[in-house]
Amino acid sequence: MTLNRAEIDGIPVFWVDGPPPLSAELVFRVGVRDESLVTSGITHLAEHVVMSGVPSPRHDHNATVELSFTSFEATGRPEQVVAFLKDVCAHICSPDFGSLDVEKKVLAAEASSVVGPAVAEHLLRRYGLSTFGLAGVDQPALTGIDQEAVAEVIRTFLTRGNAALALTGPPPPGLSLVLPPGDARRPSAAAPIKNLPLPLWFELGGPPLALSFEYESGSELARTSASAIAQIVCQRALADLRKQRGLIYDIEFDLFEGGSGRGLVCFTADPRNENAELVCSELRRMLQELALDGPEELELQQLTDDITDFVADPRSAVVAAADAARRHLVGEQIVSPEQMVTETAAVTSQSVKDALSLLDSTLIVGMPEGTTTSDPTLNTFGSEEHEPVSGRAFKRSLRGSFQGVPSKARLVVGDDGVSLVDQVVTTIRWEDVRGLEYTSYGIALHGVDAASMELQQSWFAKGHEAFALIESRVDPSLSYRTDIS
Repeated sequence: MTLNRAEIDGIPVFWVDGPPPLSAELVFRVGVRDESLVTSGITHLAEHVVMSGVPSPRHDHNATVELSFTSFEATGRPEQVVAFLKDVCAHICSPDFGSLDVEKKVLAAEASSVVGPAVAEHLLRRYGLSTFGLAGVDQPALTGIDQEAVAEVIRTFLTRGNAALALTGPPPPGLSLVLPPGDARRPSAAAPIKNLPLPLWFELGGPPLALSFEYESGSELARTSASAIAQIVCQRALADLRKQRGLIYDIEFDLFEGGSGRGLVCFTADPRNENAELVCSELRRMLQELALDGPEELELQQLTDDITDFVADPRSAVVAAADAARRHLVGEQIVSPEQMVTETAAVTSQSVKDALSLLDSTLIVGMPEGTTTSDPTLNTFGSEEHEPVSGRAFKRSLRGSFQGVPSKARLVVGDDGVSLVDQVVTTIRWEDVRGLEYTSYGIALHGVDAASMELQQSWFAKGHEAFALIESRVDPSLSYRTDIS
């Protein structure tokens, strides 16, 4: 299986011969990680606007927004694929915004997420309200996104310099990819929240158990070794925790390349609540054994055999071509199917140990809803201390006392940020504000570290002055309204 490269209208085309029908994927380097809390959903909205103008063909077609990429896909006869791609490009060049309000409603009804709920919570807890942490945000300001903002996303990201095409065959006759000019848009690095009390655990909002940790991803060997770890742990867990002990039904993993030489592995498993702590302990044991002893040679050989069989299957052509297109768009080394085998065979016991060097220092455990862990080595999410800012203090009002506000609670608004002081201190610094939400009861201030502060004027004496101070310090572009009748 050979990876080929061509160029059509200035756009790189990566293709691998596969069985008919022809599959195509026009990929752009833009995704959820490029949004903000206030603009969350805008990339998906831009994709919907483009697709709303494309005639609905009878062959398979779709469009997808991921964390780092947006793609338009079609499968069919060559002339059908050519027509689809031509229509997509035409509506990128001249988008029709007549259906914008309808598409907002469609997105709200769709309520899709680029990753599963448990993984999204892990990303939010680790990265906060930026980059990967936006994966599970529920698009709070979607209705306020206007036509010009969507048009700017299309102009900035859906361009010739930020696109690549993947095909399962040579470019068909008549293929054209006329797109607006524009620059390549490399993703910004996904930086974890500062000063997280790692390793830590938190309670998920649903039934899965999830564990994640970072790894050094500065080389192809490091990334392939991380993938090997994930596959080996899943194999061991299924053999032991499912087949031998009946503690789980399934286990899955996700890999994320964060940039700046760091990646993330995230496992999700499905134990019953009464077995969650035991399964968590067993998964950690398997990871620690790999970190200490490395994998068995038979396990490494099985991985090489698996990838050899995979690339020998003509149906893998679409995966190989799409992988090359994505790697090109983020500036990574492009790996051919043959190199996939070579890189997997290069994984050693030591490279696996090296890839686990950050396991203990970056571990986050998400326990299923309704469960806890007694593991003394894990800190609790939210156990980190916030220092209150200096500034004007607003004490509890008389009305606030009737609303259940504690007697010693106070709101402090200063030059550096705002603090809500009670039994615990919540501080959001101005430079860390990612959203000022106006609700039916008051305001909610959202920080980059996912800290939120819900406030009502009536809670504090001269609360209207406190609100005015907060509003004066927050960029108006970060404000949005929800549930306002």
